[in-house]
Amino acid sequence: MGAMSSLLLALLALLGAPSGDDALLIQGQGLTLGFSAQTGGLRTVQGPGPAHPFIRNAAEAPLLWRLVLKDGHGDRAITMDNTKAGPPAVTREAGKLTMAWKDVALPKDAGTLDVRVECTLPEKSDAAELRLYATSNCADRGLWEVQFPVIAPVCEKGSADVAVGRGTWGALYEKAEEEISGEYPSGNFPMQLMLVQEGGNGLYLAAQDAAAMFKEFELYPGGEFHVSTRAVDMGVPGNRYEAPYPFVLAAYRGGWMDGCKRYRAWAVKDAPWTRKGPLAQRTDVPEGIKHVCAWLLGGGSAAEAVPQIGQFAGAVGAPVGVHWYNWHEIPFDTHYPDYFPTKPGFAEGVAALKKEGIVVMPYINARLWDTGNEDFAAAKPASTKDEDGDVTIEEYGSGAKLAVMCPTQALWQKKVEEIIHRLGEECGVNAVYMDQIASAPPRVCFDKAHGHALGSGDWWVSGYRTLLTPIKEWCAEPSRSIGLTTENDAECYMDNVDGLLIWTPRSENDIPMNMAVYSGYTLYFASNRAFAFGDEGYCLCQARDFTWGAQLGWDGPEILQPQHIDKLMFLSRLARLRAKALNYVVYGELLEVLRPVNEVPKITGKWNTPKGDAPVTLPAAHAALWRGQDGSLAVLMANADKEARQFVFHFDADRVTAVSGESWSATAQSLSEEKPLGAFTGRQFDVAVDLPPRDALILHLHKGK
Repeated sequence: MGAMSSLLLALLALLGAPSGDDALLIQGQGLTLGFSAQTGGLRTVQGPGPAHPFIRNAAEAPLLWRLVLKDGHGDRAITMDNTKAGPPAVTREAGKLTMAWKDVALPKDAGTLDVRVECTLPEKSDAAELRLYATSNCADRGLWEVQFPVIAPVCEKGSADVAVGRGTWGALYEKAEEEISGEYPSGNFPMQLMLVQEGGNGLYLAAQDAAAMFKEFELYPGGEFHVSTRAVDMGVPGNRYEAPYPFVLAAYRGGWMDGCKRYRAWAVKDAPWTRKGPLAQRTDVPEGIKHVCAWLLGGGSAAEAVPQIGQFAGAVGAPVGVHWYNWHEIPFDTHYPDYFPTKPGFAEGVAALKKEGIVVMPYINARLWDTGNEDFAAAKPASTKDEDGDVTIEEYGSGAKLAVMCPTQALWQKKVEEIIHRLGEECGVNAVYMDQIASAPPRVCFDKAHGHALGSGDWWVSGYRTLLTPIKEWCAEPSRSIGLTTENDAECYMDNVDGLLIWTPRSENDIPMNMAVYSGYTLYFASNRAFAFGDEGYCLCQARDFTWGAQLGWDGPEILQPQHIDKLMFLSRLARLRAKALNYVVYGELLEVLRPVNEVPKITGKWNTPKGDAPVTLPAAHAALWRGQDGSLAVLMANADKEARQFVFHFDADRVTAVSGESWSATAQSLSEEKPLGAFTGRQFDVAVDLPPRDALILHLHKGK
């Protein structure tokens, strides 16, 4: 054993890691993993220097995998994990460690399992790929759920900040102590990514799964982390789990933004939902929906809706869209999908608004069928079924029993296509909102007649891709140019969906994770969760969302009432400035959320938060650094306060550009003018900007004086 290896083992021993015969070590550049020779479980996850351990006080019998077997009805569960399976057989290659468990005996003489785990960590890499293969050798049960990897304990309770995507922006749980979890793909967990931050040390936990299979991430700070994936052909005896995706574990220096950019590098290269390229290259996304700067949440008859929409557009003074609910005669959340006939004058109202350049986007639900309809008998075979063959039912405020439809079935695919064709051909709309596609996680379906794997698999997302692809192609024809949107944010649908409605509650701990990954590839709209609570909270929400790149608004026509004039005026100023920033917020990339280095006063307002209506306190002014489609740099800045505020931020050229040169200048663009702000020397410097009251600026940073 060489001196360096001996030193490494001694260091790991000091950190509570295994050593000697119990140390199955694999090391890359900046990442060291140590597995127990007795159980195969992870005992060491160590980041780059100075060495940082993400596992402290490792268990004597550490976990790595947990498998659940059930029969075809979801009963008679048996759970097995690696700590009960005995020591693995180990083989090594350059940069690769393989552990295998053969003929693992299950309780109650139920049969055996074969399990293999591969860990690949090249010498010059800081990212390990973990893959699990399992086969059920049971006569009356099959694999039902796979939990892999299982890592415990991760950090210590209260020691780490945890960043995850959510259906709004994303969330940073500071000094996390409670369970953090989410089901992917859905508005609750739109990306297959969790980041654990301890100071400047980051742990990247990502399932880089191009098929976007259902999975649940769960982290108990100071306890267990695992990812649960449903098996293909759940409960079928003899089924296999064959590493449908690599789980990537990496350690890095930096913050949550650095972790997001690592995930972005994978997503834009290998994920099918980015295969059409960035928005700047896509001709199938209408220019009209790209350019919307503010939305109105409207509805009802054309007689009442059209004047309100026109008034809103005139007041905003920038491209707007209307999300039109209740355009149909049927009550909301009932009789789906029988939307026709429309209310009188709908098509004529759409035509009038389109002449004014307004995007008109009616609501439909692209997931549910009312079981009370006479036509449900014909639709029932295409609905999802549980283990006992019963239709999956959901109920909402209307009380209607709504069946979840299986996206793989031609009947449902044709029904959604028919509705959108009628909206385009008969009503002339230039956008359609398809509710719940990205919001709700995949359901299981055990209907053998459907032709997909039983229970789960990759068929849910691929089924929606099959459903949406011809619709998207039809909508993208130049004679139509119809945009498509859906509820909340789940990454895997964005190749066929142009915009994602981030309407859900806002919080002080929001961070723009989704935009950090997918800016320039999709559109996020709505900033509506503060309208009911006074001007301060409203302006604070709009200011932050503006700098993060959202298409703003999505409030109801109440915003047109005189008592809300200050809200409308601020929305208008932000929307008009956004129209000047499309190079960044539509076609560019969010690089950094800027924190002031000076003392910026805070504002307390009230928002609708994930914990209910509650006060929020945030700095009065916000700023974010963007790179434009053309490579230029700009800072979007907004002040929610009624008083002017100075915002001083630190600019580090080495973090955002490799272009040489140490001369920079800045210009500040307002609605009325663009004026020089000053010149700067060096690769790092502070920039002071005076922001007018309840206003915004685009600060352009130029290389050279």
